Amino acid sequence: MAGNPRVLVVDQDFETRADLQKGLVRAQFIVVGGVGYGAEALSLASELKPNAVLVGVEEPAARAHQTIESLTELLPSSPVLAYSSMTDADSARKAVVAGARDYLTKPLKMDDVIKAVQTAIAQQERRQALQSGEPVSNLRSSGMVVTIFGAKGGIGKTTMATNLATAFVAINAGSAVIVDVDTVFGDAAMMLDVPVEMSLVEAADKVDELDRESLGSYLTLHQSGVRVLPAPFEPIDWRNVSPEAVGKVLTLLAQTHDFVVVDCPATFTDLVAVALEKATVVLLMTSLDITSIKDTTTALKLLSGGINNDDKIKLIVNHATNANSLHEDDVSKVLRREVFWSIPHDEGIASSAQVGLPVVIDRPQSSVSTNITELAAMLAGIEFKHGENGYGQGNGGAASGLLTRLFNR
Repeated sequence: MAGNPRVLVVDQDFETRADLQKGLVRAQFIVVGGVGYGAEALSLASELKPNAVLVGVEEPAARAHQTIESLTELLPSSPVLAYSSMTDADSARKAVVAGARDYLTKPLKMDDVIKAVQTAIAQQERRQALQSGEPVSNLRSSGMVVTIFGAKGGIGKTTMATNLATAFVAINAGSAVIVDVDTVFGDAAMMLDVPVEMSLVEAADKVDELDRESLGSYLTLHQSGVRVLPAPFEPIDWRNVSPEAVGKVLTLLAQTHDFVVVDCPATFTDLVAVALEKATVVLLMTSLDITSIKDTTTALKLLSGGINNDDKIKLIVNHATNANSLHEDDVSKVLRREVFWSIPHDEGIASSAQVGLPVVIDRPQSSVSTNITELAAMLAGIEFKHGENGYGQGNGGAASGLLTRLFNR
């Protein structure tokens, strides 16, 4: 998606239209105009050719549906998204039949609107590239690689890796594997209480002989359903492991799993560089400890200079203790980067680790379990609800994503 998206807002209600336009402008979108239904909307759309059109739909909905249908015929390359206070399936279906690419329900949340517009435009660009025979570099043909990194030890990287991978499986987002590339203190297997029979070292050594089927013999299955490719017990075993071999293993795992969660050490190594390069998203963790923030400042400089896409670096603040004099706003100011996610403090994490269970399984109702599971759902791009007896995909709130739930889009 080149440049800021150009969006046209079509709504008969002036106040709703104005509020939506203001929110889009604050999100760095270019609002080319706001207008009512019918000929006025078609004339402006024809003249300005926006990247996307947002159309408000209220009763009586016939004129809004006619406008949507005409807009999709006039601008076939510009997705039209509908939004409405009507949350029933039939209203959503009629909007889709008219040509809407997505259906958002009021009260609108700007984060949901922004994500929906960006997704619709990206999907349209991919369709056009595929139709023209052009290569589509960002088309996901394999699983998501989530690399977890932090510039200081003891800030919860392995805890995050084990719980996030478990959450992906728990909410039925897909299969997940944890890869431990910590060459000195790799303890993902210990935290999950699984035996280290085969490790990443053995897999890397035989990488040229591996295929999708044989790779499974190097993985250990945890009772949660997560697979683990652990670090070896002896650090000396790493000495003959090449970054290229580890890169091939990660690629192969991404071809056989929906999520590959890579647990990195608190230092830059050649293997960490590979994990960062292969990453779909990098979760850069810090605590509110002053030394952790200082080290994260240095890490960001190194990451930004060497990583292929700075946008994939997401800052995670872990509230490791309750005794913090700093706040997240202070972290954002010092690091000059918005906090993407915040993990609440929870004394129960340590006790869960003692029994070899991630906290999202051991205590699924705790605040930290809900928090990490919501992060997993966000990364997976699925709707999530928190039930009384565990986790699962579900209807979620009525305020957003209704089309995804109704039509599996």
